[in-house]
Amino acid sequence: MGLTKIKHSSHSEHFLLLKYPREPYECNGCKGLGLGPCYECEHEDCSFYLHEECANATPSAFHSFSKCSLRFHSRAPQGGRRFCDACGQDVLGFVYQCNKIDPHDYHPSCLKLQRTLTAEDGTGLHLREKLPSKCLNCGNRKTSNGIKGWSYVSSCGQYCYHVACVKDMILEKWKKGYFLQDGNLNETDNYLALQSAIPSRELELPSRKSSSKAKKTWIRKAKKAIMLIISALFGDPTTLISLLVQQLLSD
Repeated sequence: MGLTKIKHSSHSEHFLLLKYPREPYECNGCKGLGLGPCYECEHEDCSFYLHEECANATPSAFHSFSKCSLRFHSRAPQGGRRFCDACGQDVLGFVYQCNKIDPHDYHPSCLKLQRTLTAEDGTGLHLREKLPSKCLNCGNRKTSNGIKGWSYVSSCGQYCYHVACVKDMILEKWKKGYFLQDGNLNETDNYLALQSAIPSRELELPSRKSSSKAKKTWIRKAKKAIMLIISALFGDPTTLISLLVQQLLSD
């Protein structure tokens, strides 16, 4: 966990405080969605937010998937539309980019994704540069915009999801207003919003011949995998994640 109060060059007129918003927000650094802890302007009427990763971005970084040194930029230096090579979404603000002729781009939060996610029961997901099989969401090895993108794959190899697909799943619901943002949120509102963001098509069984017990087990593990990825992507939105996981595992 970082400092609780900082100054940042992108918003130098005020201090930023580490907070735990009860509703989604847009990071003013990378322009991406946030659900977990962030740095928020100390002035309530300012509405300035930074992901922890964006607020604490270093001048340079390295990731084994990129295989080259990465430099931080407040905006991508190359012209034209660019996409994050990890999550597949547009690069609109803070970004790490390598110096290759055809450079790779990474959001600061994507570059910090955990390599291994582990649930309380030992269920494990591993970050992969390439999918060993098709994504259970989109049914393809590449994302919708043609980028290979990073993925999380379960230890057993049965549950594979593009980081891009899970991120798009939440972003789509957010844009449609599933997450209330009127300052009157409660835990039930947040729980229902995030639960609705996991449509049934993300949980289609690999075989219709499976027994009823096997289907329930598969669905429960698939839901758990998605929730682990959501938590890794957006941070742990405290009671929001814990409430949803408890409900999913009890279904």
